[in-house]
Amino acid sequence: MNKFENVVIFGASQGIGKALAMEYISAGSKLVILSRNAAQTKLLSEEITADGGECYHQTCDITSTESVKSGIIFASEKLGKIDLVIINSGVGGPNWMESFSSKQFGDTFEVNTFGIAHVLEYIIPFMIKQGYGTIAGVTSLADVRGYGGSSSYSASKAAASILLEAARVELKDKNIKVITVRPGFVKTAMTDKNEFKMPLLLQPNEAAKKIANGIAKGRTIVQFPFPIVWATRIIKFLPNWIYDWGMSKARPRKDK
Repeated sequence: MNKFENVVIFGASQGIGKALAMEYISAGSKLVILSRNAAQTKLLSEEITADGGECYHQTCDITSTESVKSGIIFASEKLGKIDLVIINSGVGGPNWMESFSSKQFGDTFEVNTFGIAHVLEYIIPFMIKQGYGTIAGVTSLADVRGYGGSSSYSASKAAASILLEAARVELKDKNIKVITVRPGFVKTAMTDKNEFKMPLLLQPNEAAKKIANGIAKGRTIVQFPFPIVWATRIIKFLPNWIYDWGMSKARPRKDK
C-alpha cells in the first residue's frame, strides 16, 4: 500500500521511529532518518544500506530550529522531492504535582510540541513550493485529559494535536495532507518508565504497521488500539467528580 517514494522520519533512532524506518524501507521507500542520538541513527542507517536500502542520516535536535532547518535541507538535497515527513520525536515519564518542575514541563513541551512546530515552520514552505506533500505528527491518546502523574506529557500532546488539526484544515487547499497519529501504549524506552498498568501494550513493529497503513489510506487521524480509542472518548466527557475518583484509583500519587 506504500505510495511514498521519499520519506523523512524525525526521531528515528529507536522505538516507533526505528520501526517506521524499517517498515518504509521494506516497502521500497528512500529514507532520510534524523535524530539527536547520533550513534543509533548512524547504526540504523548503516544496517539499512547494508541490506540494499537507500537511507541517509543526520544528527538533528528537534528542539533547535536551526538543527531542524539543516535536517530538512539535508533531506531535500539527498531525496529531491519529499513525499512524507513523519515527526515522531517524543519524551515522557512520570511527574507528580507535589514535586512539580516547570523546567521539566518546559523540556517536555520543547520536544513534544515545539519539535512539531519547528518542523512545520520549514517543511510547509518546502511542500508548498513542490506542490504537494504529507506530514504526519505523532501525538498520543493521552491528549484528551490531564492524567495524574502525566501532566506534562498529556498537556504537550494535547497542544500538539490541536496544532496539527489547525495545520490540517489550513493546508488542505495547498495539496498538503496533515495527519495526526494518536497511538495508545507502545513498548519503548519511554513507556518503560510508566508506573501504571498499560493495557493492550503493542510492540513498536505492530504500531509502525498500523501507522503506515493509516497514512497510506489517507486518514486524517490514525489512532489505535480501538478499545482504548473508545475508552478515551468516554473519558473525555466524564463529569469531573467521576473522572477525579477514577484517577485516584487508577493512578494513585507516587510522591507522597
